[in-house]
Amino acid sequence: MHALKRMRAFTLVELLVVIAIIGLLIGLLSPAVQAMRESARQVTCKTNLTSISLALQSYHDRWLHFPVGTISDSGPVKSEANGDHHNWLGRLADLLDQPVIASKIDRAVGVYSDKNKQVREVIFPGIQCPSSLGQPTNASSYTGIHHVKEKSIDTTDLGCFVMNQPVSMDDVSDGLANTAFVSEKLIGLDDLGWLSGTRATLRNVGGGIQSNLDEFAVEDPETVGSIGSRHPAGVHVLFGSGAIVFHSDQTDQRVLEQMADRRDGEIPIALQSLDQQREQSLQ
Repeated sequence: MHALKRMRAFTLVELLVVIAIIGLLIGLLSPAVQAMRESARQVTCKTNLTSISLALQSYHDRWLHFPVGTISDSGPVKSEANGDHHNWLGRLADLLDQPVIASKIDRAVGVYSDKNKQVREVIFPGIQCPSSLGQPTNASSYTGIHHVKEKSIDTTDLGCFVMNQPVSMDDVSDGLANTAFVSEKLIGLDDLGWLSGTRATLRNVGGGIQSNLDEFAVEDPETVGSIGSRHPAGVHVLFGSGAIVFHSDQTDQRVLEQMADRRDGEIPIALQSLDQQREQSLQ
């Protein structure tokens, strides 16, 4: 007679230990998985900015200047659904491989006209960063840089996207490689959409790099706001040369202002020696 083999079962304590080990392993792996997902989102974001860069270059080749930041009968531009406000992003639609969207934009009337309602509310592919959690869904994560300081949008701005004033390569006297054209922004609930040439698609660098939407909880319609993103610890910046650089949210404010100014005529701080940087910081 063969002896029956007795199967040994887990005790309750052993089962709890196994569950605890599995939980610990999941906890250890979770940050790595999140980091991998964010890395993939950043790649997609850079791809979007690359497409915008190519569209800007193609637009300049066609018209010998970059698209104007926004159109308005008078300044300053307010973040209100009132006025012309046709913007730089709308003029790139066909060059971003969206000819149907481009054909539906009626520039004989303002952005907020009923004739532009359908196209204004469309979810434009390729202009939202996958890390952005903002609403509404027709908003753009990407913004043209209009000035170096916090100020309302007007014709005297020193960035590359100015009200009613087209900027050409010749106007970017600091050099395309040293001048920031486009970056990212936090999307608020009051966003007027991708076609609106207000703070919806234009920003400055006056407030540094923002990561908290509460920093931009303002009621003044003339306030524009700074660049920012939902990426951990920084934001992508597209330069006129086509280079895309991820800048830390701890980037020196002087560096940001130099990047945004198309014609300050100063040697970029990043290219100066450490001694020169120290001298500047003491001035």
